[in-house]
Amino acid sequence: MFQTIGIAGSGLMGTAIAEVNILSKFNIILFDSNSEQLNQAQKKISSRLDNTNQNDIKVGKINYASEISLFKSCDLVIECVTEDENIKKRLLDKIGRIIDKHTILATNTSSISINRLSNSTGNPGNFIGLHFMNPPQIIKLVEIIPNYKSDIQTVDNIKDYIAKLNMQFVISDDQPGFIVNRVLIPMINEAVHALESGLSDVQSIDKALKLGANFPMGPLQLADFIGLDTCLYIMQILIKDFENPKYKPCHLLEDYVRQGKLGRKTGEGFYKY
Repeated sequence: MFQTIGIAGSGLMGTAIAEVNILSKFNIILFDSNSEQLNQAQKKISSRLDNTNQNDIKVGKINYASEISLFKSCDLVIECVTEDENIKKRLLDKIGRIIDKHTILATNTSSISINRLSNSTGNPGNFIGLHFMNPPQIIKLVEIIPNYKSDIQTVDNIKDYIAKLNMQFVISDDQPGFIVNRVLIPMINEAVHALESGLSDVQSIDKALKLGANFPMGPLQLADFIGLDTCLYIMQILIKDFENPKYKPCHLLEDYVRQGKLGRKTGEGFYKY
């Protein structure tokens, strides 16, 4: 079973996934070529681990790395960089050349084809989609997306790994958006259309879905949490891959992204933070 997990990318998701693994007693190598971002991740994780140490909770160890070569000792490496296919392919190619032939390589992509990405890994049989939801500390679901060459043992090992994280999984075919974002992001897009058309205001739309449909969070607030740029990017992938106009991004969503209003991470989206 896995002992050391490599995580490539110390942004929002990479840092959160690292934290979940540490709390499940896995040892972590968190890599990022951006030293400033890696330092920010270290501060954030150290702060949270301080709280667990005060409660005598046993956790795994973490090594913050600026050299990708350290992944050579990992049993599993999870790629968590920005949702850009070309960037992911280049990084997966680099990692694939370093890791042992038995190491499983996974991507945390939320929408990009696993089959297309697998061609850049050098070992598709050990490659798999592993989509953690945001934030994984709270949302205990992971989508597993095998590619057309994924070994059965690779899938089984990942199932066991997710169980060790005390999380649940669903298996998805490699279709655009997988399960969650195939349903969720078009719903968010429709909520933005409702706002743009003047149907109601931001607070009322969110209130209606929270109370009327029992949503824990309104769609516009959730969009802010995900990142409006991420929502837009996934919509663009859906319309490109499905060639169906129902997935066309709302103009208002595009406008917010152009203005740099991306949600919580920039301090303003549909709400101000």
